[in-house]
Amino acid sequence: MSKNLKGLSEKEVLISKEEFGSNTLEKEKTKGFFRKFAENLNDPIIKILICALVIEILFTFGKCNFFEVGGIVAAILIATTVSTASEFGSERAFKKMQKNGSDSLVRVLRDGVQKEIPVSELVVGDIVYLFRGELIPADGTIIYGKLSVDQSALNGESRETEKIVSKENGEWDLSMRGKLFRGTLITFGEAIMKVERVGMDTYYGMVARDIQTETRESPLKRRLSHLAGQISKIGYIMAFVVALAYLFNAIVVENRFVGEDILSSIKDYKSLFSILLHALTLMITVVVVAVPEGLPMMITVVLSANMKKMLGDGVLVKKLVGIETAGSMNLLFTDKTGTITTGEPKCEKIASIDSEYKSISALKKNGKLYSMLVLCGIYNTDAYESGGKIFGGNGTDRAIYDYFKNEQRKNYKVIEKQAFSSEKKFSSIVLDDGKTFIKGAPEIIISKSTLAVDSDGNTVALDKTKIRKAYFDAATSGNRVIAMAYTEGEGEEVIFLALLVLKDMLRRDTKDSIREIQRAGVRIVMLTGDGKETASAIASECGIIRNSSRDIVLTSDELNSLTDDEAKKILPSLCVLARALPQDKTRLVRLAQEMGLVVGMTGDGINDAPSLKLADIGFAMGSGADIAKDAGDIVILNDSLFSINRTILYGRTIFKSIRKFITFQLVMNLAACGISLFGQLIGIENPITIIQMLWINIIMDTLGGLAFAGEPALEYYMKEKPKERDEPILNRDMLLRIIAVGVYSLGLCIVFLTAERFRNLFTGNNSNLRFLTAFYALFVFLGIFNCFCARCERMRILSNISKNKPFIFIMLLIAVIQIIMIYYGGGLFRTCPLTAREFVMIIGLAFTVIPFDMLRRIFMKLK
Repeated sequence: MSKNLKGLSEKEVLISKEEFGSNTLEKEKTKGFFRKFAENLNDPIIKILICALVIEILFTFGKCNFFEVGGIVAAILIATTVSTASEFGSERAFKKMQKNGSDSLVRVLRDGVQKEIPVSELVVGDIVYLFRGELIPADGTIIYGKLSVDQSALNGESRETEKIVSKENGEWDLSMRGKLFRGTLITFGEAIMKVERVGMDTYYGMVARDIQTETRESPLKRRLSHLAGQISKIGYIMAFVVALAYLFNAIVVENRFVGEDILSSIKDYKSLFSILLHALTLMITVVVVAVPEGLPMMITVVLSANMKKMLGDGVLVKKLVGIETAGSMNLLFTDKTGTITTGEPKCEKIASIDSEYKSISALKKNGKLYSMLVLCGIYNTDAYESGGKIFGGNGTDRAIYDYFKNEQRKNYKVIEKQAFSSEKKFSSIVLDDGKTFIKGAPEIIISKSTLAVDSDGNTVALDKTKIRKAYFDAATSGNRVIAMAYTEGEGEEVIFLALLVLKDMLRRDTKDSIREIQRAGVRIVMLTGDGKETASAIASECGIIRNSSRDIVLTSDELNSLTDDEAKKILPSLCVLARALPQDKTRLVRLAQEMGLVVGMTGDGINDAPSLKLADIGFAMGSGADIAKDAGDIVILNDSLFSINRTILYGRTIFKSIRKFITFQLVMNLAACGISLFGQLIGIENPITIIQMLWINIIMDTLGGLAFAGEPALEYYMKEKPKERDEPILNRDMLLRIIAVGVYSLGLCIVFLTAERFRNLFTGNNSNLRFLTAFYALFVFLGIFNCFCARCERMRILSNISKNKPFIFIMLLIAVIQIIMIYYGGGLFRTCPLTAREFVMIIGLAFTVIPFDMLRRIFMKLK
C-alpha cells in the first residue's frame, strides 16, 4: 500500500467536522417518557374524558364532587401511564438489541499513524483501511486496491460488484466502480478508501432521512376517533334529554301543570337558577356516565399483554397499535429469500448437454467435465472457507463453492477477474494457464457458447434448443439455474460446460403459514429478484399461486410499463413480482393504500426501509439491517412467516376484546342513562347516586377492562375476513345487541323501581334506604352477569372461559368489593346491610339477563 499517505491531522479533523459534520445518523428524536405521555393524551377516548373533567370543574362553580373528579383523573392517568410505559419499554428493548452494531471500530490513518476509532468519529477526508468481511463505514472513493462488494442491502441485487480505482465524475450512483457506499459488505479483497460523504449525506443517510416521516393513521386510531364521536353524540343527546326531563318535572309537574304557578316559578330567578344549575350537574353526570372510562386502559392493557405473549413467538413489537393493525391487514407483500425460503440454496444436480448428474461421484466419470466445473466453481467465486465455514459471496456462490470445495484440483492463480454485474449477468476469471471460466445467467452463457463438452469428454457442437429446454424445465420447477462455460484462450470459441441446478428449499413452516394467512383473508404477493419462471414455480410450490389461469405474475419491467390505474386493476390478482426493485415495493404499497387496503410489508435490507415505513404495518426481519428494523413497526426475530401469522391472530384477538368490552360498557351506560332519565319522571331523583356510579365506573369498569384484556387468541378468528380500514368498531350487530340487552337491563331496573311488590319485599327500619340499597346491588350484579354475556359471541356463554382464568377471578373480586361497599359503605355510599334472602333474590333477578341474552342469540341465529 502507498507510503505517501498521511491522513488528516487532528486540526484538519476538527475543521472537516465543522464543515461537513460527523458520521452519525440523525434518527428521529427519541421521545422521552413525559413527551410520550403528553402525546398519548391525544387518544380519542381520553380526550372525551378530559373534556368531561374540564366541564365538571368549570360549570359546577366550585361544588364539583371530588370523588367524581378523582375517578375521571384516575381513569386518565392509569390508561395513559400504562400505555406510555409499555411503548417506552418496548423501544428500550429494541435499542438494546441494536446497540452492538453502533459500537464498531474502523481503522484510519491520521497524522501518518494507523489507529482504530468508532465509526461515528469518521470525517470527510479520512483515509480508511478496508478488509474482507467488513461493512463500509461511510461513502468514499477507492484510492488503492480492489474489492468485491455486496450492495444488495442498498439496491436489492444479490450479486457482488467489483470496485477498483477509477476516475469517475458526476452524481453518485451505485453502479460507479470507484465509489463505495456505507452499509455495503466487502466480500473479497482489501483496499484504502478516502471518505467523501458522512452521516446523513451518505446514501445510507438519505434513506434514513426518507423514513423519518409520519405514516398514515392506524386503523385502530381511526376507529377509536369514530367511536369517540359516536359516544360523544349519544352522551350529549342523553344528557340533554335527562336535563329536559328534570326541568319538566321541576317546573311543570311540581306545579301540577298550573300555568300561573309555572310562570311564577320561572320568575323566581333564585329558584330558577338553582334548578338550572342542578340540570347542568345532571347533564355532566350523564356525559361522564356515557363515556367508557375503562376503555383506554383496557386497550392499553390488552395491547401490552399481547406484546409480551408475542415475544414467545419471535415477535418484537415496537408500536403497540401495530398489533391490531396486523389483524386488519388484507394484503401482505413479502420477500422470498430467508422468509419463504431458507436463503441457503443447495446444488441438486448438474445437467450437461446429454446427461444429468445427481452427485459429484457420478460426475467424476466424465473426467474433463468434472475438472472444468471444479475449477470454475472454486476460482470463479467470491466465497471462501475459513475455520470450516464458508463466507463471502452471495447464497448462490456459497452453495456452488460448498458443492466443489472438497474436490481435488491443481493450484492455479487468478490473473484477471470480472465481477458479476446486473448489466452483464455473468462473472469471469482468467487463470494462469490461459483458460477463461465464465459463470452466470443461462440465457447469456448459452447465447455466447458455440461448442459443448459431452458425456464422453469430447467437444461437440452445442444444441442450444435442447439445453434451453433443460434450463426452462429446471427453472419452472422452482430452481435457480447457473450456467458454466470456458474458453481455451483469448479469442477462442466459448465451450458450454453444464447447468448447475440449485434449490433454495422452502422453510419448514412456510406452506402451513401461507395457508393460514390466506385462510384469514390476507392476500400474499411475493417480491423476488428471481426470474419469472423460477419465481412462479416457488410461488406455486408454497401456495401463493393457487389458480394459474387467474393469478398474475409480472416482472419489474412489465409493472413499470403500466400506468397507476392499470396497475390498480391487476393488483387484486397479482401474486408474484419477479426481478423486483426497491422502487417497485414503495409503488405497490402506495397503490394498494390508495385502493383502501391495509397493507403489510416484510423487508430486511436498507433498500426496504422506505416501503416498510410507508406500509400500514412493516415487518422487519431480525437478521436484517438496522435501518430496516428502525423503519418497521414489528421485528420478526426468527424471520418466519409463522410469526406474521401469529401476529395477525393476536391483532384480531385484540379487536375482538375491544368490541366485547365496549359492548359491556355501552349496555351498562345505556341502562345507567335510562335510569337517570326515568328517575326524574317518577320522582326518584337519584336511584343511583353520583358516588355510587363513579365507584361502579372506577372499580367495575377498570377491573372489567383487565378481565377482557385476558381473552384468549382463538384459532377460529383466522377464518374470518379482515376488517375494512374504515369499518367502525360499533357495527350493526353490536348496536342491536347493546340495544336489546341494554333495554332489558333498563326495563328490569324500571320494574324494580316502580313495582310495589318489590318495594314491599325490602322492608326494615328505613325501608327506602334498604330498597335503594337493593336496587344498587341489582344494578351491580346486572353488570357482572352482563360481563359474561359480552365476553362470548357464541351460543355457549361460558365457551373458552377456562382459557381466561383472570376473568373468573376478577368477576369474583368485583362481587366481593361490591358486597363490602353495600355492608360497610354507610352514608357515603347510601347503603345498609341486606339479609341473605334479599341478596339471593337480587342475584336471581340480575341473573335473568343471561337467559334473556341466550334467547336473543337463538332468535338472531334463526332469523
